Amino acid sequence: MEHANQVPEKILNSALALYSKYGIKSITMDDLCRELGISKKTLYRHVRDKNDLLRKVIDYEVGFQRESTQKLYASGMNAIDELMHVNRHIHASEQIHSPTFYYDLRKYHPEIYNDWIEYKRNRMRELIVRNLEKGISERLYREDLDPDIIAILHISRVEMLHSADYLGDDELSSVRFIDEVFNYHIHGICNQVGLSYFNRKKAEQENNES
Repeated sequence: MEHANQVPEKILNSALALYSKYGIKSITMDDLCRELGISKKTLYRHVRDKNDLLRKVIDYEVGFQRESTQKLYASGMNAIDELMHVNRHIHASEQIHSPTFYYDLRKYHPEIYNDWIEYKRNRMRELIVRNLEKGISERLYREDLDPDIIAILHISRVEMLHSADYLGDDELSSVRFIDEVFNYHIHGICNQVGLSYFNRKKAEQENNES
């Protein structure tokens, strides 16, 4: 997926905000123009149609997430702090995107959805392997881990949960559910030193939030 830098950020941000809050299908190009205070002629100078706009919006968000990841790596955090930071980001992301956004993307724009999922799957695998190798080198994770296998298992578990019919959207996006999945992953990869560090950081985080 390529970074959508040819469309003004104002258009991309407004479209992303509307799609995330109300879903994709219910938001027309007229709605977006009213929100932006521009004419359809102006909008169509930058995009061919709604499908083209949506692809550029997804590319824009992907680019933003890539930049955030690069900043995270440059911060000097250890592997566990990185994961805790990512978990907080997931909390925020689930609050921003309504379940309707994902439903509409999958049902009405399957080609964009499949490209997006393929990118996310490959990117997630790369990031998980990198984090696992870092945690092993920092002696926070178990030395007997196979990063490639753990990455595949974690991605498969996350995708299976999101496709399970017996889980509702509210449950999947709840703080408690996200944290349980995160804790399950942490306890599976950390050694005793890592778990002690994680529990201490988790307690500090909870005290700061209370």
